[in-house]
Amino acid sequence: MNATVYLNGEELGFHPYGYTAFSFELPQDKLNFEGENVIAVKVEHNIPSSRWYSGSGIYRTVHLTVTDPVHVAKSGVYVTTPNLASTKGVDGTMAIETVVENTSAAAVDVTVRQTVYQQGEDHSAASVTTTEATSVQPGSTAKIAQTAEIDDPALWSTDAPNLYTLVTEVLVDGNVVDRCETEFGFRWTTFNNTIGFALNGEPTKLKGVCMHHDQGPLGSEAWYRAIERQIEILKEMGCNAIRVTHNPAAPELIEIANEKGMMLIAEAFDMWVMPKNGNRNDY
Repeated sequence: MNATVYLNGEELGFHPYGYTAFSFELPQDKLNFEGENVIAVKVEHNIPSSRWYSGSGIYRTVHLTVTDPVHVAKSGVYVTTPNLASTKGVDGTMAIETVVENTSAAAVDVTVRQTVYQQGEDHSAASVTTTEATSVQPGSTAKIAQTAEIDDPALWSTDAPNLYTLVTEVLVDGNVVDRCETEFGFRWTTFNNTIGFALNGEPTKLKGVCMHHDQGPLGSEAWYRAIERQIEILKEMGCNAIRVTHNPAAPELIEIANEKGMMLIAEAFDMWVMPKNGNRNDY
């Protein structure tokens, strides 16, 4: 629910609402480079707060991310396919934006190389593009725009969940200083009062379930295999969609849904203007 994070006894920061991801930087002047460092998380779980078993404590994945001073910013890669719908899936142009962060004390000239691979293929590059050098000032970020293209891409659908991997590399003086991967698919959607919902131009019924985040007797910890098993069973039942009830999903669910061909209806909160069932401590 409410989390306060400490490094070696000093508060790093506070984050409300345990269903959303957050991160804090570990300040170098607070780290012990000669011995042990202790990261502590204090959880305040005030009840009544939910109409389901919410769990309490750390129930989603924790990462320690170590980067070069020049790196891709957190959630810094954004890829869209602007021409896909208008060309009925033929034009696989990708508009890619990369936010590069420079935490060093000097300006740095960087280039960004984007390589696209189709998953399940022989891992040969489907597209490669590299930018001209861009100066990133110390203590700041730069948004770098690129365009790449794949002719007649394999579309993502619930029956054929074709996926691609975008590999982003940041180079300084020709050397790769940071690298990250972004999984995505080519697909477009429409929603109107004539045919309802359409996926890739095909009218599509959303056949699915409302599913809370807990894993039954496993509790609320986001175990990859448990989530994968759920989606496999739902696919066998004929489902093609999940309403994520009633809060943001664990990243594992999103990843597995992409790979298995499951659409997601995401929600943010259970309550907006008034509590339900007296759950006065919910958001």
